[in-house]
Amino acid sequence: MKAAFMSKETVAEILFRAISLYPGRPALIAPGRTWSYEELGRAVAGFSSRIRERAPVHGGRIAIIGGNYLAYILAYWGAQCAGCSTVEISGNESLQTLLGVLSATRPQLVVTDRCDLISAVWGKFPVESFEYVLKWSVASDQWPEVRTGGNSREASIVYTSGTTAAAKGVVLSHENFCFIARTVADYMGLNEKDRCTMILPLCHTYGKSVLLSATAVGAALVMLDGFGNQRQFLSRLAAESCTVLNAVPYQLNMLVKSGCLPQFESSALRIIASSADKLSPAVIDSLTKALPKVRIFSMYGLTEATTRVCYVPPEMLHAKKESCGRPLPDVEIRIMAEDGRVAATDETGEILLRGPNVMTGYFDDLDLTTETLVNGWLKTGDIGHLDADGFLYIDGRKKDLIKCAGERINPLEIEEVLLKHPEVDGAVVVGRPDSLMGEIIHACVASRNPLLSKTDLHEHCRARLSHNKVPYSYKIIECLPVTSTGKVQKHALKRR
Repeated sequence: MKAAFMSKETVAEILFRAISLYPGRPALIAPGRTWSYEELGRAVAGFSSRIRERAPVHGGRIAIIGGNYLAYILAYWGAQCAGCSTVEISGNESLQTLLGVLSATRPQLVVTDRCDLISAVWGKFPVESFEYVLKWSVASDQWPEVRTGGNSREASIVYTSGTTAAAKGVVLSHENFCFIARTVADYMGLNEKDRCTMILPLCHTYGKSVLLSATAVGAALVMLDGFGNQRQFLSRLAAESCTVLNAVPYQLNMLVKSGCLPQFESSALRIIASSADKLSPAVIDSLTKALPKVRIFSMYGLTEATTRVCYVPPEMLHAKKESCGRPLPDVEIRIMAEDGRVAATDETGEILLRGPNVMTGYFDDLDLTTETLVNGWLKTGDIGHLDADGFLYIDGRKKDLIKCAGERINPLEIEEVLLKHPEVDGAVVVGRPDSLMGEIIHACVASRNPLLSKTDLHEHCRARLSHNKVPYSYKIIECLPVTSTGKVQKHALKRR
């Protein structure tokens, strides 16, 4: 099979190049089956042809809604190769939310593993199940000619995970994804011999960046599930000889708290990559102690910037472990003070960024796009500062700052103190309305120890925090509510 190339790179071309250069190497390793790049290419070609039959309008959209299965990847590559953009949102969302997204984006075809969604859209949209994708992803002797989308700037509409509010459709371009695929593979030093884990949702940009960066160098993607049992997960990680573990900080914190890492043995693992939220210094210390030969990449990103913005080089991890790194090549970071000027070194303000990773805008929301993208700069809503070496530090979110008795309290500082308690698996601090104080500090703590008490937590905080930062109230729960990407849903905790 001869791969087709275009003068301007698209997402589909990432796959074509891998097929051309690494046809016999493993591309996907799923339970019970391994696909080579050539086998994957032929299967994608078969489904891509079917998409053209079902969605004949040039440059249309294909909605993919479901879990991390082989069919999801085939549908994604098939849509991109057919010149369509993809609409992607977590399959865990309510049926009402999913129907609203489909009504707004008007896809030509809906591919899903949810039976209730198939029934609800039957007769309104062309719809097929994941089983259909596998059935029609048959070997093709001809690689179809590549079609670019009607709007070449729209590769995907990815709906945010909604940690603080309702999900928003983020429009990401081919340039966004191709830049991230090349850049991530380069700074992490990925190669065709790597076996990269996939435990992150494919419907979000972090998971997609793992898929694309692995494909860009001809590496294998290992589909793993069952993260809830950390001991079994680590056993599978070793059995599959995975070389790269991609995770979010919450997952890595759970691995550390499980106590399984000191017994983990795998000579293959060489990289741990963490993005989305900040990786805490305590987790960094635990990981490096348990896995001294593994290179750890602590990163920062958000959906609107295709998940990746900056990273800490592993050799500087301990010197800069409070930081989330320097910006990626061609990405600029600026800190804006409250008075509208560019902040000085070590001065706190809102984090702005621009570069080839920044979204084109929010879907069907010009007002929000105009408010968020100002003169090419993305206003992240995150608060932070840059040190003299150009390393970024996250100090909180504008919307998360707690206004208590006239003071602004950063919940991140309190959360880090709570996480140092040996019986705490996770912690989130939020502000609750109060008629006297404006807001009071409320801590939600996850612990599997039924003997942990609110008094224990209060004394722990009193010994380590100034009096104005000690939480007023505590709630101990078994686990924190998280999105499909592992981010904690703070808006849900404000009601607890």
